[in-house]
Amino acid sequence: MIESAEATSVQNRIQVFDTVLREIVWETPDTVTLMLDPGDHPRNYLAGQFVSIDPAQFRELRQQIAYFEHAKGRREAVRAYSMASTPDEPLLAITIKEETFIPGSTEYPPLLSPFLVHGLQLGRTITVKGYSGFFAVGPDLAERTRHLVHVVAGSGVVPNFAMAKWVFAHQPEVQQTFVYSNKTWSEVIFARELAELERASGGRLRVVHCLTREPSAPAESPCARLGRINREVLADAIPEPGNCLVYACGPAITRWDKKAARDRGEEPAPRFIETVKAVLAELGVPRTAVHTEAYG
Repeated sequence: MIESAEATSVQNRIQVFDTVLREIVWETPDTVTLMLDPGDHPRNYLAGQFVSIDPAQFRELRQQIAYFEHAKGRREAVRAYSMASTPDEPLLAITIKEETFIPGSTEYPPLLSPFLVHGLQLGRTITVKGYSGFFAVGPDLAERTRHLVHVVAGSGVVPNFAMAKWVFAHQPEVQQTFVYSNKTWSEVIFARELAELERASGGRLRVVHCLTREPSAPAESPCARLGRINREVLADAIPEPGNCLVYACGPAITRWDKKAARDRGEEPAPRFIETVKAVLAELGVPRTAVHTEAYG
């Protein structure tokens, strides 16, 4: 789930509309892609944008919602989910990783993501609101850069995967580098699709996997780097820091992180987004060339 304020598309007014669940694709043991049919509703969104889902529409969640709203003292918020699809595709694809409750790290158990991952059946009507978000690419990309760099972690791959597909199909003059961090190979979302896109690109797309908890590179990705995304990895990915655009998506410091750190009398430790932004600044990538979206 994206942790960001809903932003209006520059091009289109946000609308609420119904979709029908046509297919559920299991990406990893805890992540699914829901293929939603919006019927006659236009697919006039930008690659990287998101739709919002109000949990109150699901009767199965009403008692949990009532409890959470009582405990929190506020209305349960809508959740935003990035689309893995592009406007060229007939179905809207939203990819959802099941969130988990970690005592001391998360304030409340997750509400919507476990239900979306495990509780839906084909044919279910799901009402969404969109299309939203400025973390996206459009027809003017080639005028802005000839090198698009994706730096993502975990389920942060979703909007960038949509961007990579769209740029490959519509912006042949743009080179792409896709740096993707996960703990293990089994957690890599879109591993096959990214490999196929890289092979089909004729050198226009380079995918760099970083695995933080693998003892050795897997057979599926023998060139994978072991360890976190760091200065060395990003310096290799960005040979000309002044001539690129970077789109980074992954976990960032949350409100709960700040509260927990404050209770300990400490500053919150930087997470993925904060670390990446600091390294990009060290490398000389202009702040105006760095676009981020965070979840947590």
